[in-house]
Amino acid sequence: MKKTAFILIGLILFSFIACKEEQTTNLKILSYNIRHGEGLDMILDLSRSERIIKSQSPDLCGLQEVDNFCLRTDSIDQTDYLAQKTFMTGTFGRFMDFQGGEYGMATLIAKPVISTKVLHLPDGKDEPRSSIVHEIQIAKGCTIVFANVHFDWVDGNEGSANRLNQAQALIKYIDALDRATVITGDFNCTPDSPTMQYFTEQGFVFVQKGDDNLSFQGNSKVEIDHVIYRNAGDVKFEKKSIQLIEEPLVSDHRPLVAELKVVF
Repeated sequence: MKKTAFILIGLILFSFIACKEEQTTNLKILSYNIRHGEGLDMILDLSRSERIIKSQSPDLCGLQEVDNFCLRTDSIDQTDYLAQKTFMTGTFGRFMDFQGGEYGMATLIAKPVISTKVLHLPDGKDEPRSSIVHEIQIAKGCTIVFANVHFDWVDGNEGSANRLNQAQALIKYIDALDRATVITGDFNCTPDSPTMQYFTEQGFVFVQKGDDNLSFQGNSKVEIDHVIYRNAGDVKFEKKSIQLIEEPLVSDHRPLVAELKVVF
């Protein structure tokens, strides 16, 4: 009798697992180095960055070069300003004290936030660095990790080593969360760099942009803003689209927008 009961329970559990339907949802990600709201025309106008973000309506947004009550940007909380204007949840990640306030990065999130960590990374040559790491519920029964990065910017072997150290510290933290992950931001390195090769070795997929891939539009145009992802468990990402938006004045970086299909 007991044996029969165990068999029935096993069959019921097997049927439940077998009948579980695969679900999908779409995820829109925006990464933008906003240059603290000062354009290449030297005009300080954060509303231009706001306009770009609102026009794209992202689910997850990673911003770099963000001021928090700094004198050069009229001593305002730029993260709170953008969060209120876009009706998203804003988080500021401090790098360092600067001009009476703080300088760093920010995220804007339109999905439920499960957890937030402003993770200190190994310092760069001239500036400290952090990453904002969230656990985000993107759909019922599907939670992922979303991280925003802005790695060291200096050239040469020292800068390359610093970026790799920062990436390794980030992955150590993300590995402990054990979830499917999307990382975006200003990596300050090209796809063939040691840092990006390290992410590949850690199971991350680089979302290819195609021919129009030069995200930095300063004196030398290079591809340094990226979206990468890593699947985990039953959660898998698939590229739907990715593009760099033409915005020649608002910043020295172009806004990067990626759409992913999420299967869970």
